[in-house]
Formats: sequence, structure tokens, C-alpha cells
Amino acid sequence: MKNFKSAYILFSISFAVVMFTAIFLEKECLVFVKPLPVISLIIVYFRNTLKIVFWYPISMLILSISDIMVYIDFVKYFNEIALVIIVYYLISTYLLYEYISIKDIKIKKVFSLPILISVVLIIYLIYSITTLILPNLKGSIVSFFLILIAQMLFVNVCFLIYMIDKYQGNYKLFITACGCFFVNAILVINYFYFYSRVFTVLVNFAEIMALYFFARFLIDIKQISNSKKDMIDHYEV
Repeated sequence: MKNFKSAYILFSISFAVVMFTAIFLEKECLVFVKPLPVISLIIVYFRNTLKIVFWYPISMLILSISDIMVYIDFVKYFNEIALVIIVYYLISTYLLYEYISIKDIKIKKVFSLPILISVVLIIYLIYSITTLILPNLKGSIVSFFLILIAQMLFVNVCFLIYMIDKYQGNYKLFITACGCFFVNAILVINYFYFYSRVFTVLVNFAEIMALYFFARFLIDIKQISNSKKDMIDHYEV
């Protein structure tokens, strides 16, 4: 219990440091503090998970490299950042692979009205952002679309596990997916269209929260019992 509390206290402190830096200091200062939440979440993971998968800390360290490069010069190193982010998304998707089962996917859930409306809104948002920043991407168009593909792969897997509703706490993946989409959308607008400190603050808040809930899902993962699952399905019908 002591290790549990100390790990989360460390995360809370690192989160506060990043937010203070984003709000009151120059964005370049984030280069030095942005890895802190990542390192603290790795510690949280090691101290609290029952099943350690080393791909998780590897993915987090890779993401930390991306975070540092973003605040050194996002535009200059965009192609390199793209490569790092793509690797992160692929590893994160792999971490969720074992929690997906095609037989558990129900067609009526996938094609339900709320899901269809969400898909249309996401497609429209992607189209709007793409048309907005595309003229400023110049030689990085391929990198942008590769990031988009990798991101959508990860987001779709998160949503699928959420819709399957087979694991307790799957709402954490829903928050992770939304945070991931929000961060990437605002980040490219912030650097390729219109810069604002408010956007920087929002990006850092959303990213750290998304990483936190993703870590919590991997730590707390527990399958819903068949009896409880049948009861949920019954009420959904």
C-alpha cells in the first residue's frame, strides 16, 4: 500500500510540475519536465501491475523521446517525431491485442446510431483539420498521414474493446482514445496553423490524462464475470 501511494504521489507531483511549466514558463522549458510524468507512470506500472509486459515501459520511453523533440522544434523535426509516434502507437496497439476477440464484437453495437454519428463527426473533424494544415506541411504530408493511420488504428482498437464491454474499467480506454485524438488534433493546429499557450496547456493536460488512464487500464484489467456480462447484455436488449 505504501508503494502504491508513493508511486501515485510521484505522478501527481510530476503532473503538477508539467502543468505549472506549461502555464507560466516558456514552452521550451517543457523539454526538461515533460519526461517526468512518463517516468512516474512507468514506476506506477511496475509497482502495481500483476502482469508486467516490458513493451509498456519501452513504449513510454519512446513517447518521451517524441515529447522532447516536440518542444525542441516540432516543425523542424516533424518527420522524425512522426516515426517515433508511429512506433509508439503500434506498440500500444500490440499491448491491447490480447483483449480483442472478433467473436465478442456485436454488429448491432458497431452499427448503432450513436456509433455511426460519432464516426461521421470524427471523419468530418479529420477532414477539417487536414484541409486546415495541409498547405503548411510542405514535405511532411506522408508523415502526417502515416501518423493519422497509426493513431486511428490505436483509437479504433480502444473503441472496440470499449464496445465489447468484456473488461471492467473499459471506460479508461474510451478516455484514452478521446485524449489521444484531441492531443494530436490540437498539437498540429498549434504548430502548423495558430499557436496559443492555451493550446499548449490543453495538450499537456489531455496527453498526461490519456497516458494515466491507459496505464490504469493495463494495471486494473479484469474480465467481467459471465453472469454479470449476461445481465448487462440482457438490459441492453
